[in-house]
Amino acid sequence: MTKKETITEPDSFILKKEENDDFVDLMITCFSEGLERDRINLDEIAKIMRKINKPIYRLIMKIMKVKMINYGIRIENKLVSALTLTIEKKTATIGNVMTHPDYRRKGYARKLFQRAMNDANKYDLEKVSLDVHAQNQGAIKLYESEGFEKYYHTGKVEFNLSEKELYSDDNSVDLKEINKIDKDYFDELLDYCYTQEMLKEQKRKKMAKDYIPSRVIKFLVGKVGGQEIFFYGLYSNKENQLKGYMSASTSRIEEGISLSSPLVKSHDINFVISALPKVVELVDKNSKYFRIRFSMHRKGLLDDLLKAGFEMKVESLYMHKKLKIQDKDKNERS
Repeated sequence: MTKKETITEPDSFILKKEENDDFVDLMITCFSEGLERDRINLDEIAKIMRKINKPIYRLIMKIMKVKMINYGIRIENKLVSALTLTIEKKTATIGNVMTHPDYRRKGYARKLFQRAMNDANKYDLEKVSLDVHAQNQGAIKLYESEGFEKYYHTGKVEFNLSEKELYSDDNSVDLKEINKIDKDYFDELLDYCYTQEMLKEQKRKKMAKDYIPSRVIKFLVGKVGGQEIFFYGLYSNKENQLKGYMSASTSRIEEGISLSSPLVKSHDINFVISALPKVVELVDKNSKYFRIRFSMHRKGLLDDLLKAGFEMKVESLYMHKKLKIQDKDKNERS
């Protein structure tokens, strides 16, 4: 009898730029159902992924100190699993964690995940973050087993403008386009709109700085993803007093209008509901969909949005692993 044949486990590797088409094809195979449900344009996603590898965009990313690494596993020359590690200064994000349906439950995602985390440690990073659907218990267990912790819970609601009208008879609020914010007031609003656990993980000054990005960033997101961003201050008509901020966007990737977390104090949520029809008129009155993402701890806002006709689409958990703190703890114990 011949020696028992051994099965060799496939090795992980870093994809070269000429392998980008394989990465995009795998992404469409793995995520097409979810992306279509979220009304994401798959063709535009593919175009962006290909753009990123062009010399001009690689140069821009280098200038911005952003490094993107795609990892993969091949079986019989077929890319069957992959993920992306994006490094920016002292932090990194893991995304695009995917395995072809025919090759799942074989440990490939975990192998890639561990490879990316090993490399993250070599870059002397402070932490690695990721986000995952709140219902994806398998992925959550994987991340928790690798030392990741949950720190933020978000929800995304959607209003179908092609089927019904977003209407409010409350004319108590006025929207004014802005190009700067009151940083002290912005900082005050953060405590109402985000959990303290989330705010501990973010630099509040940076959040204020990033709320209205620079012209360079606006140019890049417009050039790469066809995204246009709009910023508004919410003013009460009665007192002409600033009540909060709104940031909306449109892009070639997503159908419709996307609104990031409306920044208002809890007792001023009614101004948000009143402002939404005006956002549609100002941003894109022909849009078919209107989506809003916000922290799930804002129960009052969620209830009002559901009453106004929005539907819950997806809940996401943000998780992270702090690297330097863990290394320090290990040294203290040894």
